[in-house]
Amino acid sequence: MNASIRAMLLATLLLATLLLATLLLVGMRAAAPAQQIALSPCRVPYVDAEIKCGTFTVRENPNDRASRALPLKVMIVPSRSPTPLPDPVFFVSPGGPGTTNSEGFVAAAWFSWMRDKRDIVLVDLRGTSGLNRLDCDLSNPSRGAAGYLSTLFPPDRIAECRRALSRKVDLRYYTTPLIVQDFDAVRRALGYGKVNLFAVSWGTRIEYLWLRMHPETVRSAILEGTAPVSLLNPLSHARAAQNAIDSLYAECRRQPACAASFSNGRAELDSVLTRLKHAPANVRVPSVGGDSVSVAFTWPQFAEALRLMTYSPPRSRRVPYLVHRAFQGDYTGFANAAIQSNRETRSTIRFGFLLAITCTEDVSRIEPQMIGPATDHTYLGDTRVREQIAACNGWPRGELPKNYGDPVRSNVPVFLLSGTVDPVAPASFTADAARYLPNSIHAIAPGGHVPRGPCIDSMERAFLDAADPKAVDTSCIASMALPPFVTPRRDLKERIDNRPSKP
Repeated sequence: MNASIRAMLLATLLLATLLLATLLLVGMRAAAPAQQIALSPCRVPYVDAEIKCGTFTVRENPNDRASRALPLKVMIVPSRSPTPLPDPVFFVSPGGPGTTNSEGFVAAAWFSWMRDKRDIVLVDLRGTSGLNRLDCDLSNPSRGAAGYLSTLFPPDRIAECRRALSRKVDLRYYTTPLIVQDFDAVRRALGYGKVNLFAVSWGTRIEYLWLRMHPETVRSAILEGTAPVSLLNPLSHARAAQNAIDSLYAECRRQPACAASFSNGRAELDSVLTRLKHAPANVRVPSVGGDSVSVAFTWPQFAEALRLMTYSPPRSRRVPYLVHRAFQGDYTGFANAAIQSNRETRSTIRFGFLLAITCTEDVSRIEPQMIGPATDHTYLGDTRVREQIAACNGWPRGELPKNYGDPVRSNVPVFLLSGTVDPVAPASFTADAARYLPNSIHAIAPGGHVPRGPCIDSMERAFLDAADPKAVDTSCIASMALPPFVTPRRDLKERIDNRPSKP
């Protein structure tokens, strides 16, 4: 081999070595956390102990280092064990979309049995807390309690909300895939390898995408009342709500006291809906000054309130009774229950965040021809879905991966929980998602959107301990039962029992 050829080979080898070293260095930098999280003791409401709190900063646009900085609150709720296992539980989200982990999940984490062996980690989702939170007050304070009877997305308030938020954030960068990236960056910054995931309702959408995007980081995942990518919010609401109310009245017929009190309950509901479609009912509700005021109670308002009231006991247990009173011409009880339910929902949801997520990820995938088949012959009809589509008109939309709507496939151990009376995330959606999760178990228990009770805890505890669906014994579900419905006689007894005692 002559000298020129040897020189050429040596130069090629040197170049290849330098290229390999560069690739290894880039890989090491990519794997290393970009920042550390300084944790310090802190206290939060309803938790009479110190937990650890810190801040992790992400960029609004992850591909632009000059993009707006978003500080995310990070909390670690310590294990009860002096030697916790190295794989913590990430409490991903209590749902929404639009709830705030540091406000809505800390107490649940503190009292959870999951702390027996592991730390619990909470991270606020971008856009749900701090100065950049996507909060919109869609109620009208000048209307007092009546403002909480309005439908969710009044056009004038939505337009005002969009303008206000667009002045301080770029609404295109608040999507679930970016949230998953944030969570994984926090995981690396905290030095964790594999973690366990737990979420409720819409928060399970984050888990589904985490299983797709970073399956190698997940030891196990628990998803309650799940929102797979196939669920189009709010297109599926009408059919899910109809199935839930049908199941609710079927359960009423199986309980002797309820069946005797509301023997024609389903027909009474149909009659009330027909009357409201013809003309609104007049109801008196508290006004700003403390007096009562008469307001119109419309069919869409009644229907959306009914849907929210069927989410879970004990509120759903009053539905046949309140509908019966409305059938008799007294809408006051139903209206007051609706105000209370709607107020609770609107006080916990960041509606700008809800629209940022759903306009990009759900509404954008709803075709006009889908609406009729999805909403025909339901008490909710197409009012909610058309109202939300209108709210999304003009809303900035982010980018989605081309495979976003494809089924999530993963071999990670997964526990899936559904309720028998779920007006938003029916068991059928979860069952369909489970077909692509071969290492999963799907438990369907008596209850609303997210069933609760010792049986649920025992199944999830067995699953988390073993990270294996085969370790779960579902036999306890047979002993679970829904609580009794409120009847006129039971309501009278409760009123008597709850009277203030005389001095």
